[in-house]
Amino acid sequence: MSWVDLVIVTGCFASAAFGAMRGFAKETLSLVTWIVAIWVAWNFSWVVTWFLGEWAAAPELKVWTGRTIIFVVVLVAGGIAGQLVGSLIRHSGLSGTDRVLGSIFGLGRGAIILGLAVLVLEMAGLDQDPWWREARLSPYGDRIADGIRHYAAVGGLYLQEQELI
Repeated sequence: MSWVDLVIVTGCFASAAFGAMRGFAKETLSLVTWIVAIWVAWNFSWVVTWFLGEWAAAPELKVWTGRTIIFVVVLVAGGIAGQLVGSLIRHSGLSGTDRVLGSIFGLGRGAIILGLAVLVLEMAGLDQDPWWREARLSPYGDRIADGIRHYAAVGGLYLQEQELI
């Protein structure tokens, strides 16, 4: 096992441990909150820009200020909801199941981070270096990166059809 394999295994186990500490419900709610925050900030920045009035002369600055305000507000609301859900689960007796499912979620997150790291290696031209090619886990990282590339392309086509980008 090479040092690259040890880094991959350590990263995945650390992500699984973090997922187990937070639990599945909080992990899932956190992911959903980030996605909703991005979507709401992108699509409803006009609501906040209207309130900004003449605060900023540049329209781009008003739009990005509105997006930032909405993004932060949604993240704070999601964090509060996460704390409430975590408290409910702790008192319901489901905390063991929640932690096991959270660790599985964390392993999945670790695998996605591995795939994203492989994409960065490819862009930097380091994916053909011996230290990466000789790692036993590199084929798995390559397959995950291929999956990310595929689904990103499908998502991009969907967004173009919906005229969202």
